[in-house]
Order: sequence, then structure tokens, then C-alpha cells
Amino acid sequence: MAKKEQVKKKNNSNENIDFEEVYLTRGQLMWRAFKKNKLAMVGLWVLIVLYIMMFAADFLAPYNPFEQSLKHSYAPPTKVDKVYKVGDFEKKIGSYVLPYTSYVDKLDYTRKTRQLYFPSRVTVEYKGELITLVMNDAKYFVRTDFPGKVINVSDLEFTLKKEEYAMVNNEWKKVSSSSEKTKYFVAGVNDSVLTEGEAFIENNTATAKNVIFGKYGFKLGVTSENEIEKVGLKYSINYIKYTDENGKKTILFGKDLLIKDFDYKYYPIKWFVESWGPKKKDYGRVGYVFWIIPLKYHLYGVDNYDNNPFVRLYIMGSDEFGRDVWSRLIFASRISLSIGFIGLAITLTLSLFFGGIAGYYGGVADELLMRFTEIIMSIPGFYLLILLRSLLPLDIPSSQVYIMLVFILSFIGWAGRARIIRGMVLSIKRNEFVEAAYALGYPDSKILWKHVIPNTMTYMIVTATLSIPGYILGEAGLSFLGLGIREPSASWGLMMARAQDIYVLQNAPWLLIPGIFIFVTVLAFNFVGDGLRDAFDPRALG
Repeated sequence: MAKKEQVKKKNNSNENIDFEEVYLTRGQLMWRAFKKNKLAMVGLWVLIVLYIMMFAADFLAPYNPFEQSLKHSYAPPTKVDKVYKVGDFEKKIGSYVLPYTSYVDKLDYTRKTRQLYFPSRVTVEYKGELITLVMNDAKYFVRTDFPGKVINVSDLEFTLKKEEYAMVNNEWKKVSSSSEKTKYFVAGVNDSVLTEGEAFIENNTATAKNVIFGKYGFKLGVTSENEIEKVGLKYSINYIKYTDENGKKTILFGKDLLIKDFDYKYYPIKWFVESWGPKKKDYGRVGYVFWIIPLKYHLYGVDNYDNNPFVRLYIMGSDEFGRDVWSRLIFASRISLSIGFIGLAITLTLSLFFGGIAGYYGGVADELLMRFTEIIMSIPGFYLLILLRSLLPLDIPSSQVYIMLVFILSFIGWAGRARIIRGMVLSIKRNEFVEAAYALGYPDSKILWKHVIPNTMTYMIVTATLSIPGYILGEAGLSFLGLGIREPSASWGLMMARAQDIYVLQNAPWLLIPGIFIFVTVLAFNFVGDGLRDAFDPRALG
């Protein structure tokens, strides 16, 4: 009984296959064969996402890819907070960022990033009176119960007293004193000035001790930096200066001043923020989708309502000039992803023309064209690429460099395919349908381009998909060597060139992200190429 059921199932499966072979078109059968290759489908979806990203770069980029912000040089991906904290007070308010900056620590000479607190409200007790200073340009307040006398101010400035100390023989000794004006406090460093009245920072690194010894060793009475056990910095408030709504300036001196509480400005992350693009008369600032459709908004960004230069949202960090890596990455995809298709179109045209003529006519034309292709093929491709590029001026604009790269990559890629097409044409022109067309008196040009060349399309489609990664890698290699796209334009290869530094590898690994995109793109094209090869294989259509 079981054997009969198995035979019945086998007959049903054969009937289904016969049904599909009879009623499905060749295109549907090819699509079915392509879908069976799971990696090819993954590669296809990856490429779809990448090319959507390329066309919608203006919409997806939160910042101008050419805009520099040296306050954020080599800044890591921005920290996103969701909980607002001040002392013991906590409240969940949604995603937001704080202003921050990158800097080189003068004590140990390492690059660091620090968040900044710009007060939105400060409550002080001055000569027995409770006063709340509220910034006019603060848009968001978590706490609105302002105690005491409320004064709206347009400008608020703190003057901090800065004192340097060194510990010698377990005793702190003051070596210098100075004042420092600021509109913000460094989170985790001197923000305690607002809550505790002063902040003291200790450092025991060899670099910090060496700096203090070089500047104040004689004053401390030490003969070696090893005698300095620790280094310290003390901050305290000298006075607060503010300008009220009427333009009157007032100074609150530190000796009569006690800070009771404060709030700080925060900057919410929002969807569909206004564009950074060029100004249009009827639109304001606009970006473009597909280079044509004007769009007033970008996908996401920060509500930087007071135009604070320290506010940034870098989801992939920044480069040495403080430019957003994500914005540059998707704008660079316009070059890296398009150069393959444009170059390939030129290569296929040359390959079909020379290979078709050589294979169809043979004789002298075949000898001349094939010997020329062999000369091209005998030169190593990458070296030929460098040679051709080096013969051209190095100081030309990137737009012209892009066009030249397309033609150079096309020039070195057509020869091998032309030989293969020649061989295919030699085989195809002996078929009966070609001989029949010739017997009917059709001109050679029509036979060649209407009957012979179309029969090479299967090979051309597959080889085209598998060859595009070569163009992407060629452009990346030239840009990496400084012979391709140049600053301030961007390509993935150029962005990788900016990361060829031991400092970057150790301290800014996010600059290697373009290499991941190159790897994923090349892999996706190879997967799709394998899937197309299976789809065009007649044995896979049944």
C-alpha cells in the first residue's frame, strides 16, 4: 500500500513539472531557477538596497558630505541617550543627543571625546535671594517648576577659576592659578561645578607628570618627574555673567553665590528634518531624490534649534576633518556603484563590435583585431590601469577624473571578452538559421546584429554581472593609491585611503567601514552572477 502511494506521489510531481514546462514562459522558468539559489536572492536584495541608497543619497544623508567640523575630528559614533539625568532626577524623554567635541588632552596627548552641558536653566542663591536664570533659546524643558525669581536671559557665561596642583611627598601643592570663561561644562569633568561648587580632577599618567615637571619643577623643588606622584586640576566658579531681556548685563560673584540646581539643553533626534541643501525660492533649503525631485526634508537628523556648532549625530563617526562618514559613504556610492555599469556598457559595446566583426568576417580583419587584443591582454591589467592614469594630469577636477576612470577601465576590460565573442560568433554563423538568412539575401550587417549577436546575450549577461565587481575594485584601487577620485569628492576607495594610518586602525576603526561596503557589494554581485548562470542553464529550467 505504501509503495502505491509513493508511485502516485511521483506521478503527481512529474505531472506538475510537465505543467510548468508547458504553461510557464521561458522568463518565468528562469526566474524560478534563479530563486532556487538562496545566496543569489540575498545578493539581489543587497544590491537593491545599495542602489536605492545611491539614488536617494540626498534624502538619506543627515549632513552635507563636504561640510567640515574640526570640533569633531575623528569623533566616534555619537552616543544617543534616552534618559534625562540631573543629580538624583531621572526621566525617560526619548532619543536625544548632547553637544560634544573631540580634543587632544594636553596632559597625556591622547585624542578624547567629551559631552558638553549647555545650561538651559540655572537656579542660584545669591545674597540670600533665590534666582532662576532661564535661557531664551532653550526650546525643550523637562522640568518647568522654576523656583524663586525667574529671569529670562539671552546670554549666560561662567568664569571658572582653574588651579593646577601636584602631589609631592603625599602633599598637594598648588603650582598655578588662572581663569577660564565658558558657556558650557564638560560632562564628568567639571559639570560637578554646578552641583557641588567645585570640581577636582586627578591624573597620574607619565605624560601629565612630565608636563608639570617641565613647567613647574623648579617651583616644586623636585629634580625628577618621578618625584611627582599625581597631578590635579581644580575648577570653581569665580562669577556668573548674564544678559537679561532688556539687554542689561549683571554679574553674580562667586563668594556670594551658591548654585542650587540646573537643567541642560538636549537635542531630540527626529524623523524628516529640514534639508541642509541649497536654497530654492519657493522651497527653502532642499535636497534631491534621484537628482531630480526637490525634497525639503531629510530622513532623520537632530533638532539643532539654536544652531549649536557642537551638536552632531554621526551614526558612523567622523573623519579627520569632522565630516560625517555615513553621509560621505552614501554619496561615495554614486561613484563606486555607477562606475561598474557605465564602464561595462562601454566594454560590452567594444567587445561585441570587435569580436563580432572578427568572428563573422574572418580573414585580415580577424588577424588584425585579434593580434591587437592579444597585445592588450599581454599587459597586466592593474599595471596598465596605473600607466594610463599616470599619463593624465593629476590636478584635474574629480568629475573629469570619473569620466577618465570609466574609459580607462573599459579600455582594459574589452579585449578578453572580444576573443570569447569571436569564438561564439564563429560557432553561431555555421548554424542553419544563419545560412538560411544569408541564402535569402539579407545584408551582412543585419545577419550579424539581428541573428548572430543576440545569441551571445546569455553569455554577455552572466559575464557582465560577474565583471562589475572588477570595475568597482579597479576604481577603489586607483583612488586608494591617490590616482582616482580626489578630495573633497568621495568614493569608497578614497575613503579607504584616508584610513591607511596606524593611528586610525587603533583609534578610529569606523573609517574602515567603506571597506565592508566594497566587500559586501562585490560578494553580492558574485552571488547574483552565479544565480544568473544557473538561470540561463537549460538543465536548470526543468
